[in-house]
Amino acid sequence: MEIDETINVVPYDVQWPILFQNEKVNLFKAFGDDAIDIQHFGSTSVQGMFAKPIIDVLVGVKTLELNNSVSNKLIELDYEGFGETGVKGRLYFRKRQEHAYNLAVVIWNGEQWINNLLIRNYLRDNPHVAKQYAEKKLNAIHKGYTTLLSYSDEKADYVSNLLEQAKKSIG
Repeated sequence: MEIDETINVVPYDVQWPILFQNEKVNLFKAFGDDAIDIQHFGSTSVQGMFAKPIIDVLVGVKTLELNNSVSNKLIELDYEGFGETGVKGRLYFRKRQEHAYNLAVVIWNGEQWINNLLIRNYLRDNPHVAKQYAEKKLNAIHKGYTTLLSYSDEKADYVSNLLEQAKKSIG
């Protein structure tokens, strides 16, 4: 399967945190001691936020060299791997079934780990910013950016600015 896919944005679903918690249990079993921490991130982790109905999961590891046991267990959980896919320091996996999941496997407490959690926490702490971001997402869809890659490109500058705002907010 190729990386690009058709996407949509939907209103917040109260099931998203529950789906994350259930998948987190499976992922800790798959990663074993290789996973230091597993966090819910992305828009589905921000209460009230419009989002793609895909649960984003951040897996913090010591090394991106995953052993065969972990890779095989992810395959058993129906994840497919795409490597770094243009994001240095992140291994991307996804599962598309009744519920959809994206895994970002990154170095725990590394740049990808810190930046993704900074944005999540900033959006959680600033509902007015989360609302603006949701409007940006909906506008992107309405303008016809309905594939993953075009949608991601359309909002890339906005996300970059969000990260800068989040960094400034912590001093």
